[in-house]
Amino acid sequence: MGNILFLLGMVGMILMILVLLLTEYRVEVKPATAMVYNNRWTGCANTFLPGTHFMVPGIHQRLEEVTLRNEARNPSNVMLFTGDGIEMEVDYIIRRQQIGYPSTDPVLRARFAWDPRLLRERAVMAATAIDYKSRNDLIQTRIVAALQMALEARAFEELFPGSNLGAGVVGKIDKYKKDELEAEVNAELARDPVTQEWGFAIEVDIEDYDLPEKLRKVRETRVSAEMEGAALKSKMDALGVADPETKRWLLIADAASDAIGRAFGGKKTDKK
Repeated sequence: MGNILFLLGMVGMILMILVLLLTEYRVEVKPATAMVYNNRWTGCANTFLPGTHFMVPGIHQRLEEVTLRNEARNPSNVMLFTGDGIEMEVDYIIRRQQIGYPSTDPVLRARFAWDPRLLRERAVMAATAIDYKSRNDLIQTRIVAALQMALEARAFEELFPGSNLGAGVVGKIDKYKKDELEAEVNAELARDPVTQEWGFAIEVDIEDYDLPEKLRKVRETRVSAEMEGAALKSKMDALGVADPETKRWLLIADAASDAIGRAFGGKKTDKK
């Protein structure tokens, strides 16, 4: 009788353990995600990759579920400074923000994707080196720092050849310098803690950069005024007016005529 009760107790315990394993301690890891857990005995973290896994009761502890997908983003423009202290508005996108190997070589990326050991290491880094839920803000801070460092190494005139800000002249953007700046930023991010310590592969595209909007408007107003001034001078020259005083009054009259025409919605016509 005693043996029977003992056997029934053992069977019951085994069934209870199986139920716990199949419910509370069974881990279903979704595709393109990883579950990072801690081993309480060793103090080391490890990762379950997509699939079905079982945690050991009392030993394994869930830490974080991380995504293995590319989290591309388009953040707001940032205000930065060139090496000569000129404020710039930089428009960029995060083309790649992904737990993985920092390489633009598709062959190396494919090799990394098939290497579970490297992928587990990177997932553990992402879940333990930072507050994973704050990753976007933390990563963006490192990207902006890399952008600022690259801009500080260049003068404004180097990015916009032919510029003379004192005279309100801004040259056209040097596309080669923009590509060079982008490559330098990505190389810096590959060396940065965001990659080497946090486990993320980061790549950005610099869409554009220019003076802030308020300075762009000043520049556009100056250009517009220069164009209007040149048009009026041509008109006076065509009329054969040489006397400066006469020119001044004719210009005033022309401006007044334009204002009246705009106010009443009419079109100015030349007298014949």
